Amino acid sequence: MSERIAIMDLGTNTFHLLIADVKADHAFVILYKAEEFVKLGENGLEQIGDNPFRRGVDQIRKYKSIIDQFHPHRIVSFGTAAIRRAANGDQFISAIKSVCPMEVNKISGDEEAEFIYLGVRQAVPLNDQPVLIMDIGGGSTEFIIANEKEISWKKSFPVGASILKQKFHYHEPINDQEIDSLQNFLKEELQSLIMEAKFFYINHLIGASGSFDTFAMIIAYAFYEPDVLFDKTAFNISVEQFDIVVKELLSKNLEQRLAIQGMIPFRAEMMVVAAILAQFVVEELNIRKITQSSFALKEGVLWKIIQNEKI
Repeated sequence: MSERIAIMDLGTNTFHLLIADVKADHAFVILYKAEEFVKLGENGLEQIGDNPFRRGVDQIRKYKSIIDQFHPHRIVSFGTAAIRRAANGDQFISAIKSVCPMEVNKISGDEEAEFIYLGVRQAVPLNDQPVLIMDIGGGSTEFIIANEKEISWKKSFPVGASILKQKFHYHEPINDQEIDSLQNFLKEELQSLIMEAKFFYINHLIGASGSFDTFAMIIAYAFYEPDVLFDKTAFNISVEQFDIVVKELLSKNLEQRLAIQGMIPFRAEMMVVAAILAQFVVEELNIRKITQSSFALKEGVLWKIIQNEKI
């Protein structure tokens, strides 16, 4: 006897949908997975603007029509930075619940980080050595230092791609002054991360979610074959390959980035600041190994549900 569950991750930029069957032995099979660019934080995180509000509700309506085809036993969703910070976040939750009756959880950055860890742990083989997990969202970026058994440190920073784009990336291609300003901002903003990572002697970075999925796709096209990613939950990226891709992203304008093989189109706008953020972490911490995880928050939520733990 299996249970069918639909999970939505309602991010600042992207709304994700995962539908899975959970078997009696706690194994799960993913039946459907999708992500759509909604840009809920288009007008900033203090208030969800009228247009983003409508886009968000419309996307839930589209997801509802897909969910209805699968007849899940349970529908659960999680609102992250934009929904938890916006003054009208609760109003947005009411609007989407009227379109799709479901459990909606407005989660903190710490809760988000824990779910990400639980997702990554299923995708990437970990051991007793601590690693740094990084998930670049639209409104925040989560960092987790952990091993296979436990989280040692976690923190959500307000350095999401949408925020960084609005603050620092005005020219196409981005210019040197903007890059310097962003790097200086990160050096100040991420001081506590730098200190903790050095304390734990971190040299392995695991990147989860859209930006790292995009890095992996571009690298697959540039250095391998696209199907190298097929059916993988983890993909190793060399620091050299990563550096080449970052240089390419920073040298191109939006139209040129859209033409890069493997570019996920709706991510092209934010990939420059995401690349600078990821590169900053790699260089500042002297990272020697990078792994992309196909699992993140949604899969972490699914794991908790499977364990019958409260979410």
